[in-house]
Amino acid sequence: MLKFALRVLWKNRLFSFLNIVGLTFGLSASIWLLLFLSHELTYDQHFTHHQRVYRVSHVLSAPGVEFNTAFSAPELPEKMMEELPGIENFSRFGFVGRGEIQHNNQIFRQERMYYTDPSVFDVFDLKLMAGHAKTALKNPGSVVISKTVNDKLFGNDMGLNRTITIDGQKLNITGVYANLPKNTHFAFDVLISGVRSREFAMQNGTFNSEALWNAECITYLLLQEGTTKEDILSKFGPFNEKYYMPFGNQINGKHRLRLQALADIHYDAETIDDDFAKGNPANLLVFSMVGLAILLLACINYINLSTARAGLRAKEIGIRKVLGTHATRLRTSLLVESLVQAFFAYLLSLLLVWLLIEHSPLQSWLGVNFNFNLFNNPSLLAGTLLVVAVTGLVAGLYPAFYLSAIKPVSALKGTWSSGKKGQLMRQGLVLFQFVISIGVLLSTLLMKDQIAFLQNKDMGFEKDQILLITTADSVTQSKYTSMKNALETFPVIEKVTSSDFLPGTNIGQIVFKAEMDGEMKQIEFKYLHGGADYLETLGIPLAEGEFFSPNETRGNAKFVINQTAAKAIGWQEPLGKKMGFFHQEQPGHVIGVVRDFNHFSLHNPIEPLVLVFNPNPGQHLIVRFNQNNAGEALAAVQQVWNEQLPNYPFEYSFFNDRLNEQYEADKTQSQLIGFMTILCAAISIIGLIGLTSFTIDQRRKEIGIRKVLGAMSGQIVTIMYSGTFKLILLASLIATPLAYWGINRWSQNFIYQSQLNIGLLLTGLAVALCTSFVLVAAIVMNSALKNPVKTLRQE
Repeated sequence: MLKFALRVLWKNRLFSFLNIVGLTFGLSASIWLLLFLSHELTYDQHFTHHQRVYRVSHVLSAPGVEFNTAFSAPELPEKMMEELPGIENFSRFGFVGRGEIQHNNQIFRQERMYYTDPSVFDVFDLKLMAGHAKTALKNPGSVVISKTVNDKLFGNDMGLNRTITIDGQKLNITGVYANLPKNTHFAFDVLISGVRSREFAMQNGTFNSEALWNAECITYLLLQEGTTKEDILSKFGPFNEKYYMPFGNQINGKHRLRLQALADIHYDAETIDDDFAKGNPANLLVFSMVGLAILLLACINYINLSTARAGLRAKEIGIRKVLGTHATRLRTSLLVESLVQAFFAYLLSLLLVWLLIEHSPLQSWLGVNFNFNLFNNPSLLAGTLLVVAVTGLVAGLYPAFYLSAIKPVSALKGTWSSGKKGQLMRQGLVLFQFVISIGVLLSTLLMKDQIAFLQNKDMGFEKDQILLITTADSVTQSKYTSMKNALETFPVIEKVTSSDFLPGTNIGQIVFKAEMDGEMKQIEFKYLHGGADYLETLGIPLAEGEFFSPNETRGNAKFVINQTAAKAIGWQEPLGKKMGFFHQEQPGHVIGVVRDFNHFSLHNPIEPLVLVFNPNPGQHLIVRFNQNNAGEALAAVQQVWNEQLPNYPFEYSFFNDRLNEQYEADKTQSQLIGFMTILCAAISIIGLIGLTSFTIDQRRKEIGIRKVLGAMSGQIVTIMYSGTFKLILLASLIATPLAYWGINRWSQNFIYQSQLNIGLLLTGLAVALCTSFVLVAAIVMNSALKNPVKTLRQE
């Protein structure tokens, strides 16, 4: 059977090629999907003890305030180990920040640096390439670095026992560990020994309960064998009353402990503050639907092409039946043909997926990051082979029964025809293909329109003429004043300021007390801090009052709020109202109100915001330049930087680019749908070729007669296209409301939504109609231009 199947495929090379190409697209999407899901659904499972490791998180609330955070007080895990049985060990991570690593005369800017405990090797079993786990972080002044950082500093040599300086602190490298896998929710590159203790946690020999409400570290617990998180949580009530509630009762607050299983953190559905990138479950669903839809389209395509060739194979089937071939053997033979084509498509799919993952920009374009490790995972490889077998059977099952049912007498007489039932079946399958293809095309256009709307929407501040320069350490920040003065001498530079916070990207959150109903009540605010030039540099307008003066010396005497904050508190006349930080004994007062602006992404509504005066430089040097002079402004900043900070790395970005990064997940979905559009269109085109070829094959005699009677080729094209036109029109009527419904659901993630663009919908439909017309016209013209005498003689 295999030999015969290969002969048939070679004899009908064009149709075999089209079938294999269509199946290749579908199987490639499925294999890529399996690799992606394998990567995403095994986050952090490479750690040996992942089933016993839990991250500590908290819900801290009080009247007007709620924090859902993965940060804990550094004192907490030690207390928990003392009083809660079942905890084997813990590891804390205290954020160092983004700073400079100096080695000899080289300076590198490095992220993902943390203070931690020696027990980090017990909790996470990092694989040391140099050094010893038991002693690597035992002594103060020790640091372990990842292979990536080691290569950046020392090339191919191991940096063990060498000295580096991080933000002025000299440290001895005591270990180099292998890079963490990409599917790790918490990636770190530099670990420094010792989480810093806090003096205020103990007052006069008594533990200060308020310390636990001031979280600074990410904490992971390693539970003992046989201990579950429910065991810990069930015993936490007395601990909570003893350590959390003394201060909690003072503020009428509540505290709830959460333990997040290590492998569940990346896709935890609960919104939580942890500063780590989260997985998007919607992407898993969308990617899965995309892969399955493309595979289904490929199977439909195979069915269409196989049944389209029925007229050409009718005599072959008839002869095989006359010669005694049983219907079961005939079906098996036809299924073998399908499986052989699926196997050839599988081989091509492996090559295509490998190229897409390892040697194309597809990964970064879709916002994913994993390797082609199919042959290192036997279960995954077996899964792909199972998909191939199922695909071959599903695609070949209907053609096998359809072709084997051909009656030999009518086939040998040349009078066999497919009948209306078969024709309706094929038309229904092609209709389904076009519904999906047109639907994803319209969805792509509408999604891109929504993202363009977000990127161009006025957020209430200047974003297009702002240059951001990284000043993340004390050395660069010490040069702020001199750099500001030097930069403002350039005509291209309009204003310069500095801050840790940028509207629309990173915003602080803090508890204040504000004057409400004749008393000072606590309330949670989002907050920004900056100097006297902050508003003017970012183009944020005042609604009333004034901003901070350059002569201001205190950061807690005067405050500026937004209009939403005034409404939330109930201040009709906010100027002069009292407010201050939570522990501030003598409150300050409001001196100004800024117009509302979007201090978060456009996924979120505007919330109450307070601006706090801070003359000290922050992590961002913010430079506003003249319109359309970005290159000149950048050159001026780099000149001043090189003069005042020679040998220091110069890193910059444009504010609008930083803002657009907030919509990467949305762009990923849009790009995925766009990629699906291409694949679906390609498969649908192949399906249309099958249907058109079948139609031409059935109507060859009619075309010949029409030519003899004087019909022009263009008229024949119009007649033959009319059926396809009706199919595409019906598909459009079905796909348009479905696409609109899907995009409307997707747009609910945004507070601000673009209006339905009718022009885009019409453009998408026009593209589908024009593409199909050109394709059908090319096929029909090829038949219409043939000599009708030869066509009729064949009949």
